[in-house]
Amino acid sequence: MYILYSPDWHYRSTMPIFLFFYGAAFAVVHSFVRFDIGFKVHYVILCLLCIPRMYKYYIYTADVCAKWIAKLYVATLLLGSLFWLCDRVFCKEISQWPINPQGHALWHVFMGLNSYFANTFLMFCRAQQRGWSPKFVRLFGVLPYVKIEKPKSQ
Repeated sequence: MYILYSPDWHYRSTMPIFLFFYGAAFAVVHSFVRFDIGFKVHYVILCLLCIPRMYKYYIYTADVCAKWIAKLYVATLLLGSLFWLCDRVFCKEISQWPINPQGHALWHVFMGLNSYFANTFLMFCRAQQRGWSPKFVRLFGVLPYVKIEKPKSQ
């Protein structure tokens, strides 16, 4: 949330303070009251709050690789949710299969990739806003990351 909304936030100190206390309060309440469905609803709301801002960055980005990474962000969100939902709804049927696809574990894998792609895309957009000439490079020829070349004056 901070990465998404901080460039346009008018009160620089209030957002990090609010997010810190919000996160701390949620962690404390969740540790005492194990609200399973509430946790998932909270996560979905946070994801939905991110989509409009991600779309705003997406439509103003001309870089093909950046757009591809934004699409991977959405695809991993949908795939992770689909695996989790199938695992939840069809748990008894799936557990009788000879090989269990481990939908919950796949949810964690896809959501980890989702977080990585979101932050990589936002890093690129923020560096572009700052005039730092970002470009994508691939770690071991596979995993994209942002390489930034700041101007000498900064």
